[in-house]
Parts: sequence; structure tokens; C-alpha cells
Amino acid sequence: MEGGHPPRHSGLSSNRNQQKQIMRTRSDRQTTLWFATLAVALTCQQLRATDYHVATAQDLQTALSLAAASTVSNNIYMTNGYYGGNFNYNCTNTGGLTLRAEPGVAATQIIIDGLAAGRDMTVASTGAGTITVQGMTFLRNCGSTGNAALRIAAGTNAAIVIQSCEFLSPPNTAGIGLELDSGLTAAISNCVVTGLATNNTGFAGTGILVSGITGTANIQNCTVSLNNNQGVIILGTVTPILTGNTFVNNVNHGGYYNGGAVFLQINGTATLSGNLFTGNFTSWAGGAVAAQYGNLTLVLSSNIFTGNGCYSSFGGGAVFCYQISWLTLIGNTFAVNNNSGYRGYGGAVYCTSSSAIVGNSFLGNGNFGNSASAGGAVYCNGGNGSTYTISGNIFETNYSGTAGGAVSVTGSTVTFQDNFVAKNSVYSAAGYGGGIWVDATSNLLMVNNTITGNTSSGSGGGVVFNVTGTVELLNVYNNIIWGNLASQSGGDVWLSGTGQKKVFANNDADSLFGVWDISQNNIDVSPNFFDPINGDYHTQGSSPCIGAGTTNAPSLPATDLDGNPRISNGAIDIGCYQFTTNVFHPADTDHNWVITPAEFAAYAAAWKSAQPWTNGPSPILANYLTRAGYLMTNNNGAYYNDGSARPVNWKTNP
Repeated sequence: MEGGHPPRHSGLSSNRNQQKQIMRTRSDRQTTLWFATLAVALTCQQLRATDYHVATAQDLQTALSLAAASTVSNNIYMTNGYYGGNFNYNCTNTGGLTLRAEPGVAATQIIIDGLAAGRDMTVASTGAGTITVQGMTFLRNCGSTGNAALRIAAGTNAAIVIQSCEFLSPPNTAGIGLELDSGLTAAISNCVVTGLATNNTGFAGTGILVSGITGTANIQNCTVSLNNNQGVIILGTVTPILTGNTFVNNVNHGGYYNGGAVFLQINGTATLSGNLFTGNFTSWAGGAVAAQYGNLTLVLSSNIFTGNGCYSSFGGGAVFCYQISWLTLIGNTFAVNNNSGYRGYGGAVYCTSSSAIVGNSFLGNGNFGNSASAGGAVYCNGGNGSTYTISGNIFETNYSGTAGGAVSVTGSTVTFQDNFVAKNSVYSAAGYGGGIWVDATSNLLMVNNTITGNTSSGSGGGVVFNVTGTVELLNVYNNIIWGNLASQSGGDVWLSGTGQKKVFANNDADSLFGVWDISQNNIDVSPNFFDPINGDYHTQGSSPCIGAGTTNAPSLPATDLDGNPRISNGAIDIGCYQFTTNVFHPADTDHNWVITPAEFAAYAAAWKSAQPWTNGPSPILANYLTRAGYLMTNNNGAYYNDGSARPVNWKTNP
């Protein structure tokens, strides 16, 4: 078979090899495409927010780990149950995190427990994504007072939101409730933070610790109670705003920081408004609130402080401010706060910074436990360069051992205007100033105050003016300083020292000790109060104090303590109240001295819904409403104003 064709099977073998190579190439391409598709899918997964629904502790940690690896914000929903462990979220991407209860699940149905082995949960993120935790309970079972049930360290431009959570302390546990270590802003609202202040077997630690927020830190409508080592501590460069919270029975037994309920050591402005502080205590200073050091401006407005205390040689049964920039107290109520320490100062307020104390009520505050105490309600001592304005306040039944049953103040410039100071006392035989003790090292302006019914077991039943140098200017005008009592000298007024010029003019005063440079146009007669036994110290129309003041008084207040214009028909009265009978009841919106059923209905509707009212107290007070109803139902709503205390000053026409 020479010269013949090769065997036919050789060609078939070659074709099969080519086909296999083609199939192998196609397979490699498909595999590559599959992996590429998978990579794209995984990338897309990271770019889309994911909702995780968890029901066990392992589910929770797995979801936290997956969410931390994402570059976008993710949501973790928790169902009711017990989650024991030390959970961790550590995100180095830009995403945020929302951790919340499943719809319909209450915060008390989700329990996160650190098992006494560390933090319940640590959330750390370097990104700008918002961190939100909402609607669950963290047990402060962290094994140490230095660990927090929930610790969050967010990115420098990130917001933190904590809503409707509870931080609770079972018996024999320890731990901070909530700790915020970094972030731009924080908003904590409608939370419950409870410790073990009455349980000697455990120390739950601080309730809320904010130490690294650089913008605003809002704490709103929370209940903070029974925490050891303060209810809330806020440090750093931050703007705290605390509104509508309740602080009850928080304590600080010998901790480094002062303050039983709130401690502030910041550079910035802190505003506390509409909060209730009751039964808080510290063994050092500031039973409820303490602020110290730094460029701090503290504003306290419309808060209620009742039954707070401290045991200190400093003081401040309710509020302690030390070496801050400025303190403003406006519209607060301080009742039955006390300092029981050795040489205690400031039964309610202790302050070394310049201050504006305006429109507050101080009732039954005091220093006891040692006679060497000063400022039953307020103690201010800023020394040279400090300025104090004390205006439009009510001081009643406060007490101290040595100086100032109501107020003891030392500063360069001190202004008293439109204050009512009654029934305060100094109980030491070596004491001075049953009502007020003041040492103004540069200028004193005391204008249009009513100081009556105060007592001193020593000297100066009403006011003590302590002059220690030769440059002081004292201007005391248009005051009622009458009916006070001292066991020794100066039943109403006690004055010592030389100063530069001391003026006592157009006052109603009796029982004076000391010599004034100028004493003129003063009277010494009963002010003829309406009903002092029942607390009405407005002067009657027949009072010799009406029109007996002078409009030439320096720093004359624009209004009286009731808010009426200070000058009436070109004349000015002596005392904190300007006699007037031409002010209408707020319900009488057309000012015709008749309250109609329609006007009363509108007034009642606004009261019921807590709506603001254009004139008079706003929101409307219950006794104003009942007075309007009484007037409307008698004599066809016709009424008049007799000039006595509101709202009983509005009476039906005979």
C-alpha cells in the first residue's frame, strides 16, 4: 500500500483535540464571567442598605459584623428576647448604623446584658454616618463602674441619636449607663437611666457620660435617677442643652467630680431649662448641678430644684459654680435645698463667677450643721472684677448661721432691684444680715426692694452693708426695709466702714445702725401692706410708700416685681411693687372690665391645651383660670382691680 493515503482515524483524532480546546476555552471564559458577576453582586450588596432581623445573641453579633463591613448605613431590627454577651460594632467605612426594636416590640421586651464581663455593646465608627439606637433595654451589668452598658465612639462629623431606651441596674451590678466618647452631635431623648444609689451592695456608676462630643449634646425628656457618681457628666468642648428631664435621688459620695445630678466641665455654653431636680445629693459641692473651671457660660432657666443637698465646706445645696465665666439664673424655683457641711455656703446656690439672678423663687433653703455659714439661699463671692445683678426674685424663709439669711454677696458691682425678701433668718448670735449681707467693693445699687420680717440673732435684721475699703459707692434708694428684727444692733439696717460715698435716700426704714454720708427723704412708718399674715405684701392705696420714691434713683428698674411699669403718673413708689388698679385680668381680652362667657371659654380652652397666652402668665396658671370663672359668673362678669396680690386683686363689682 505504498504511496497510499494515511489511515482515516488520524484525521478524526485531530478534530476531536480541536473541539476539546474550544470547549476548554469556553469553560474558562464562563468561569471568569461567573466570578466577575459574583464580585459585582457583592459590591452592589455593600452599596445598598441592608435590613437585618435578629432574634438571638449570635444573630445580633453577626448582623453587627456584617453591617460594620458595609460602606453604607444599615438597619438591625431586634425582636423581643434576652441577648447576653459583649457585642461589638467596629466600622472603618463611611456607613452608619440604626439599631432598633421590631415594630410593636416595647423597650422593656429587649434585654441586652453584659454578663458582668464588660460592656453590653461597643459601637465604634470612623465615618460620618449617623448612629441610632432606639427602643431597647441595656442592663448595667458590666463588671466595673468604669465600663458602660452602651459605649459609642462615632466619627468626628457623625450624629448620635439615642431614643426611648432604658439603662437599668439590677442588684449587685456595676456600670455606667450610656457613654458617648466622640461624635459631632448627640441627641438623647425619652430614656430612663436608673442606678443603685440606695443599694449599698452595688455601685452602678454614672448614668450618662458625654466626653467627646464637639457640637451640641441634647438630653431631653429623660428620667435619670438613683445613680452613683452623678446622674450626668459632660466634659470637653461641647454645647449641652438639657430640657424637660427629671433628676431624682442621684448621689456622688466622694467622687472626684462635684454635683449629684449633673456635672459640667466644658468650654462653651450650657443651657438647662424646664428640668426637675429633686432629692439629689453630693458629699462635696452642688447637690443637683455643679459647673467648674474653664470658659463656661451656664444658663439655668425655668427649672425646679427641691430637696437637694450637699455636705461641704464649699456649698451649693442645689447649684455650685466655681471659676466659670458666667452664670444666669432666670425663672427657677429653689425650695428646701440645703448645705449641712462645716462652714457651708449657699443653701441653694454657690457661685464665684459674675452672675445675673433674675425672676427666681427661693423658698426655705438653708445652711445648717454649723453656725459658720453664709447665704441661706444664695452665696456669691467673685471678688474684684465680678458683677452681680440680683433682680425680681422672691426670697422667703431661707436661713443661715453667720451672714445673709437669704443672700450673701461679695463683688465689685452689685445690683439689687425689685426683690422681695421676707421671713429669712440668721441663727448665730455672731451673725449679721437676717435678709441680706452685701460687700460691694466698688459699686452698690440697691433700688426698689421690699425687705421685711427678717430676723438676726446677731445684728442687722434686714440688711447688712459691709464696707471694707475707701472707694465704695453705695446707692440705696426707694426700698422698704421695715419690720425686721435683730437681737443686737440695727434691727432693719446695719452699716459699717467708710467707703467713698454712701447714699441712703427715699427709703422706708426703722432701727438703723451706722452713719451714711447722705441720708434724705426717708420715712419711718408702717408700709401698710394688704395682708402680710397671709403673704400679701403689696401696699394699699393709703400706704405712705406710694409716690414717695424718686425717679432720680440710679439703675431704676423699668417694671416692678409684677411686671407693671415702674413709673405711674410720673411718680414712683417705695418697695418692690408699684401700686396700680388699672391692670386687666388676662381673660378680659377687649379690656372693658367685663369677662364674658366667650372670653372665659377661650381662656379655659387655652389653659386646657397648654397654649400660650398673649398677656399675663403664659402658660395660664390654674388659679388665674378659676378667678376668671368666678368673675364671669358673678355680677354679669363685671369686676375691678384693688391693687392687691394677683389674682385675688380682681374682685367682682359690688
